[in-house]
Amino acid sequence: MSNKEFIKEDIIKLLGGATSTLGILKEEIEEKVKDRVEKLIYKLELINKKDFLIVKEMAEKSRIENEELLKKITQLEKKILLLNKNNKKKSANIK
Repeated sequence: MSNKEFIKEDIIKLLGGATSTLGILKEEIEEKVKDRVEKLIYKLELINKKDFLIVKEMAEKSRIENEELLKKITQLEKKILLLNKNNKKKSANIK
């Protein structure tokens, strides 16, 4: 083998080792980035979309229920006022 062939083989081995090292380095960087993103998500108390949609639906149902209850309360208040007026009239008629 000539000197050029030895150099060529050495370069190929060096590049093969560098490729392997870069692959390992890439995996480590990805893992560290993933860990940091997870910590940030936990710190900011973020939730996933599925949980958000569930809570949003619950809030919408509660809002509708509150509106219906408010209507019922208003109707009951009107009935109470009418009953009070009728009772006052009856009391006035008795005296």
